[in-house]
Amino acid sequence: QFLPLTLALCLLYTTTPFALMALP
Repeated sequence: QFLPLTLALCLLYTTTPFALMALP
């Protein structure tokens, strides 16, 4: 039931560092 939420959070936390590195 909470799997989609957990997966979304995991994806968010794994992609955030790359987004921060893309910033000038």
